[in-house]
Amino acid sequence: MTIIKSVTDVISKEKSGILLSENIFISFPECAVNFHTVNENSSMNCIGERNISANPPYFEFYTGGNHIKILFDYKGIFSESKNRKLFYAMQKYISVSGYRTYDSG
Repeated sequence: MTIIKSVTDVISKEKSGILLSENIFISFPECAVNFHTVNENSSMNCIGERNISANPPYFEFYTGGNHIKILFDYKGIFSESKNRKLFYAMQKYISVSGYRTYDSG
């Protein structure tokens, strides 16, 4: 099962993960273990998948039994530009934290 969240649900970013609304924490070390379990040939620093070409763009993290997908789904004028900017900022944040995501798109 995949839990769908919006980028607007992101409360804070920490080196070890992302805190979302409803006190949901995405733990990067946990995601790395789960991703490696499913994809044995992957490195131990891959935590999920990303797709900037999807509508809306997203990151899917391999948390516990459920995956968490964060959609970049702002609506309205300039929303495409805003969503791309936030997507790239999230990708950079993950990289600076020492992790990476697989490009599924």
